[in-house]
Amino acid sequence: MNDRPRTEAELIELVRSSDVRAPDALHRRIEELVAERSSSRRRRPLLWAGLGTWASPLARRAGAAAALLAVTVAVLAIVLGSGGRSLSVQQATALTLSQPQAPAPAESSPRSSELVAAVQGVHFPYWEEHFGWRSTGQRTDTVQGHTVMTVFYANRGGQRIGYAIVAGTAPRLSGGSVRWRDGHPYRLYTLRGAQSVAWLRHGRLCVLSGRDIGAGTLIRLASWGERGSAA
Repeated sequence: MNDRPRTEAELIELVRSSDVRAPDALHRRIEELVAERSSSRRRRPLLWAGLGTWASPLARRAGAAAALLAVTVAVLAIVLGSGGRSLSVQQATALTLSQPQAPAPAESSPRSSELVAAVQGVHFPYWEEHFGWRSTGQRTDTVQGHTVMTVFYANRGGQRIGYAIVAGTAPRLSGGSVRWRDGHPYRLYTLRGAQSVAWLRHGRLCVLSGRDIGAGTLIRLASWGERGSAA
């Protein structure tokens, strides 16, 4: 791959520009390594002057390789160590395309736009009266340390969609294509053979997916009632 990092500087830039948020302690360690390498470079001329002609170009390259290896190990620690803490849109989409494990939640109250089911105060919408989509079941899962509640809906034509809300701080969304509605971004993906839309509501990641469901339908449902927030 031509875009693979080849130098210490490129590796450091890769870490700093990564969409994956690593634990703060690992980020601090990277910064310490950067500072140590900067200090080492300042001391290096004195070291090589003391060694004289014994210090060959090969030795210099070996030292640089060792430093690069140390940074590489730290990079891997950040990427691998943080991978277990961040739930992806792909994982949430898989849940929206799975099967319910519990009965459908009820409407929260007569003439309401919400169901009783909620994640950290963010309620699932009630769509039956306005759009003809009725809730048919729900499930709750724990993925990468995040609680994910999913409510399933079906319309009169037998089409089915799943709506997942993820507890905790939402990851930064990337990829796909962005559609704007009422001043808020909704990010579209095609995952696992289904159309999917992801957005934020009150800081919580929401994912709505369905097979053979158009992007326009998904965005109209996602944006109805309580609007999404910037993703």
